[in-house]
Amino acid sequence: MTQSRPAIRQGNRAMAGIFAALTLTLAGCASSYGANTTNPQSVGQAATIYRGTVVAVREIQIRPDNSIIGAATGAVLGGIAGSEIGGGDKAQTAGGIAGAVLGGMAGNEAGKALNTRPGYAYTVEYDNGQVKEIYQGADVYLAPGSRVQVVYREDGARVVPAATY
Repeated sequence: MTQSRPAIRQGNRAMAGIFAALTLTLAGCASSYGANTTNPQSVGQAATIYRGTVVAVREIQIRPDNSIIGAATGAVLGGIAGSEIGGGDKAQTAGGIAGAVLGGMAGNEAGKALNTRPGYAYTVEYDNGQVKEIYQGADVYLAPGSRVQVVYREDGARVVPAATY
């Protein structure tokens, strides 16, 4: 006599594997927005630099508006999970659609949460008298009164400690 495992137990194992894949996928989407970060298109490009002084700093959270990869992954996984609900074709189809919608929403929120990073809003008074606020990741902290260079590149502005010669 052969023993077979219940189908629901196999489904739970599959869902655990899918959840692990989702977690790894979303974690791989994390990015940095710091003073020491650039994109490949900026390599070899000239940047404009302004000197100034940090006059104020406040902590911020850098949170993306949407997570396309999180939403897509959640929708696929939710659709698969939802299609396991119900006994007939119509119930499985409805479950798959509902699971895809709910999974997409949950995946989007999970992706946004995983990609939220701490940062600083630096208010810089340039040597020419202009004052600007620049947001960046928290990889470098510059206290008020610090002399800085604001580097304007193709991928945005960064506040870095002023070079000393």
